[in-house]
Amino acid sequence: MPEISVIVPVYNCEKYIEKCINSILNQTFKDLELILIDDGSIDRSGEICEEFKQKDSRVKVIHEKNSGVSIARNVGINIAKGKFIGFVDSDDYLSSDMYEFLHKNLKNSGADISVCGIMNCFLKRLPNGDIKEEQTLQSSMCKKGVLSGEQAFAEALKSRIFSVNPVNKLFLAKFLKNERFPANKTSEDAFLIPKILAKANRVVYDMAPKYFYVRHLGSITTSDFKESDWSVVEAYKEHLNVVKEKYPPLLEEAEFRYYWSYVYVLDKMIKSKGKVRTEDYNEAFCFIKKNFKNIMRNRYFSIKRKIAICFLMISKKIYKKLVTRLVG
Repeated sequence: MPEISVIVPVYNCEKYIEKCINSILNQTFKDLELILIDDGSIDRSGEICEEFKQKDSRVKVIHEKNSGVSIARNVGINIAKGKFIGFVDSDDYLSSDMYEFLHKNLKNSGADISVCGIMNCFLKRLPNGDIKEEQTLQSSMCKKGVLSGEQAFAEALKSRIFSVNPVNKLFLAKFLKNERFPANKTSEDAFLIPKILAKANRVVYDMAPKYFYVRHLGSITTSDFKESDWSVVEAYKEHLNVVKEKYPPLLEEAEFRYYWSYVYVLDKMIKSKGKVRTEDYNEAFCFIKKNFKNIMRNRYFSIKRKIAICFLMISKKIYKKLVTRLVG
């Protein structure tokens, strides 16, 4: 049985998948299995996966009909043999020591979940046609520590140090065996990861950037608004209800993330090049307007974001100019 199972959903990513797979197989931590879930790819992605399977006995390849990233990850969880489980997206890549780093921190701290930092990699096309990669840190690399499960749950809601993204984490497998990523949800991570963090006795984090998160046109994070984007509101409403029942001291954090989910959806609508239904825009805008005072009082919204929301109450046009420069 391998110590770590790494699960990679694969869908039409032939340009990136080789770099991704090589970065996993060339880890300094060798006691791992790589589970590639081909989610009905119609390019050469599935063939490339099979080629790696022939070269390295640690590679498993499962071919499924296209069902989305959640189902693909769940298939991987079902067959994973490792004591710990990690997730990687097929167009991203890892530093050579990421899993050794995460695993060592787990062992040294006696934690159930280990977290590292993320480097954002923005792919931009230059005038001559070449692709340039610009990198920026998602969080401060000097931050490190150990949290209780409840504290880690709160941190995932605040997203000041780390977020709900599963890819920069190493999980004790037993926490995932009885939980699953929800199907047909755009924000599948937001539904599951806070619940997993809350189960842990201890969560260790060292935000040195070990995971390289590639952002390019056409990715979910840069795409136009879709009706399924409302999933993020559903996820954080669910967590707010859990907090009210089980973790009352975390109410401000949960309210922040719930209010933020409407702001996130509204921003996608405003930035969207496609047509947005008036009903959708009005629902998001009216919620923010109704909760304007609560948002202004919440300490987890940044000053810049609060200023932008103030302008939203005056002019959608001015707000659009502001949010293109805002993060968080």
